[in-house]
Amino acid sequence: MRACVCPGLVAGCVFAGLACGQDLLLIPDAASDRVWAFSAADGSLVSDAYIADPGSVGSVDVFNRPIEVLISSTGTLLVTDQFADVVSEFAPDGSFLRVFSLGGVRDTQVMDNIRGGHVLTSGPNAGSVLVCNAGGTNALLVSQNNVKSLDPSDGSEQTDFAFNRYGGLRGPFDAIEYNGSVLVCDEGSDMVARYTPEGKFDERFVSFFDYPQIEFPQQMAIASNGNLLLCEFSNGVILEFAPDGTLAGQYDPGTLSLYRGIAELDNGNLLVTTTTGVYEVTRTGLVVATEASGSEFRYITRFTPPAGLRLPAPGNVDVKPIVETRTVEQAVREEVGR
Repeated sequence: MRACVCPGLVAGCVFAGLACGQDLLLIPDAASDRVWAFSAADGSLVSDAYIADPGSVGSVDVFNRPIEVLISSTGTLLVTDQFADVVSEFAPDGSFLRVFSLGGVRDTQVMDNIRGGHVLTSGPNAGSVLVCNAGGTNALLVSQNNVKSLDPSDGSEQTDFAFNRYGGLRGPFDAIEYNGSVLVCDEGSDMVARYTPEGKFDERFVSFFDYPQIEFPQQMAIASNGNLLLCEFSNGVILEFAPDGTLAGQYDPGTLSLYRGIAELDNGNLLVTTTTGVYEVTRTGLVVATEASGSEFRYITRFTPPAGLRLPAPGNVDVKPIVETRTVEQAVREEVGR
């Protein structure tokens, strides 16, 4: 790994394996209960323990299946965790601050089996933290399947951004702001629903009925050309849509499947996570590099580290390829956590 001493930052600032001023891509690894950091320039590994396992706080096992890192309105890091059922807050250097959601309380009657989310940056609810929530089941065995909204200051519950079946929600997994709207991908309805910043349903953006390739959509990301990138878990392809929802590209190297997370690198290639690792791929279908191997890497978040931050050098990372042995149906059942 290369070490870069960054001029203009505090004395002794060292970024292991990272160019001066370069952004990071943060990826939770649920197998090791930690968050890894990769270079946003070329996908190379920077740190395999940017956020370490905080252990238990009170009765909460903070990392049980961490899914996505969100950047709060104050610059802290919020990590959603599917089985811990909480969103926890960390300082920009990765140190643990608190269990953020619901005032620090784990309440599975409110949030249960949560997935990805998004921090709103504009509109009347700017700063609010959206969390995709499968939820428990009520007496009629109806899952909540909603998008929760948390107060940016203390994580307390606000009025739901989108509620059960509103706009077709039956299994939300990720949310993102896109061209003045909020998009929510939903595995239960195989679609990407579109909402106003206030949470009013504004028709589907794309769905299975438009493109049969859409089957269990997971993370979304915005490409440098303004298009929307979308991971398809069940069908094992990466889709790219123009702002009007027309299909602009479909990518699959052929050796990968079960896509979860995605981000566009500064070099124009894509960094993706699957059930077998973290890969740099091209839109022409080539695997450029295996950046890390493992079954539990999740969503990818771009993050600008603050000046003066010192990153630990990566440890001994095994990048030998692993093979997915489950059927797609088995993988889907485990993925949704039901």
